[in-house]
Amino acid sequence: MNKSYNCLKYTFIVAFATLFINTTTVVAQNNTRSPYSMYGLGELRSQVNAVNTAMGGAGVAMGSSTFVNVLNPASNHGIDSLNVIFDTGLEGKYSQFKSQGETQNLNTGNFSYFSLGFRVNSKIAANIGLNPFSSTGYEINSTASIDGVIDSEYPLNIIGSGDISRAYGGLSYSLLPNLHIGARTSFLFGSVKQTQYHNLTTLGSTSIYNETTNFFHNFYFEFGAQYEFKVKKYAISVGAIYNPEQKLVTKQENQTYNSSGTIMADETNYNGDFRIPEEFGFGLAVNDNNKFLYLLDAGFQKWANYDYNVKSVELKNTPYLRLGLQFTPSTNFMDSYFKKVNYRIGWKYSKSYLELKGNQLEEYVFTFGLGLPIRNQSSRVDCAFELGSFGTTSNRLIQENYIRLRVGFSLKDLWFQQRKFN
Repeated sequence: MNKSYNCLKYTFIVAFATLFINTTTVVAQNNTRSPYSMYGLGELRSQVNAVNTAMGGAGVAMGSSTFVNVLNPASNHGIDSLNVIFDTGLEGKYSQFKSQGETQNLNTGNFSYFSLGFRVNSKIAANIGLNPFSSTGYEINSTASIDGVIDSEYPLNIIGSGDISRAYGGLSYSLLPNLHIGARTSFLFGSVKQTQYHNLTTLGSTSIYNETTNFFHNFYFEFGAQYEFKVKKYAISVGAIYNPEQKLVTKQENQTYNSSGTIMADETNYNGDFRIPEEFGFGLAVNDNNKFLYLLDAGFQKWANYDYNVKSVELKNTPYLRLGLQFTPSTNFMDSYFKKVNYRIGWKYSKSYLELKGNQLEEYVFTFGLGLPIRNQSSRVDCAFELGSFGTTSNRLIQENYIRLRVGFSLKDLWFQQRKFN
């Protein structure tokens, strides 16, 4: 085997391992500014990469031939036997929040995901990766008063931050040439912190900080299947996923301290388990001679069975529908560059697990993007744009209109090819 090739390969392995360790810290940064993230686990993050994003987030029935599709653990079967696929991505979001005739504009940006996919043998393929599971980030400026004291109103500032991250590893197994099953194990970990700043200086007293931090961790399991068949010129794939109910172990730390940093109270509580409900999902992919790819996903998560005892908030089931289309003018290596680009468009609709003041929050998103080939079409840069709306201005609630850009890099390398010389 070529020594310089070996050196390149092992350098890549070391770089990946270093990135995996360092990104544990990077992913934990704040990824949202939504006031709705103060409830439950915060804003549940999409698990898709830039390819799926551009097609409405659909892809339960897609394989992983050019990128690592994390929507279905059975999709790893599409990885070529000689290739290792490395995916990573970044995202930025511009949001406008509206309520009662007022608006506020905010920006966020951060690392989005990375994953590594490879084939173990002719029947088994695997992937590992790391991405955000949920995010919390909000700031509320209000007033409060001391019970029983006249003219005791003072400013109250509430700030929330934190993330729950997901490190995962999955395997797919080909039962038959056209039937594949998969399973993925994730470890969820992270914390969510809320700080209440009681500005008592206006009353001639020392200001007080109440800081509550909730820590979460546990394993999370996902299962999937894909079946492929042909009808005339169409290559059709159907997929299904099932994620059983999971429990997150929680620990709560409460601290109260004054403006000089003196701790006035400190306690730790173990609040039992925070339950993540089961989820069902189904997908359909229709490939028309590698020129058109049509995608349809539908599913739901059963949040309505739970109650987290938050006033004015009810939990509801979360149905979703995703539609996607990819158009590739040509797969001929000799054709012009823009004929080899993937042109993508999509749409998705979903309901949040939160119902406030009788309104179950809804999200509508229009998506589009490009897959730009590099390195003789073996690797790609994927760009995806989302134009979305979440929430409502009814009943004094808040509506978020946003534009999000995701940029992903899918790099393929030949790791398992031996070179022979005469």
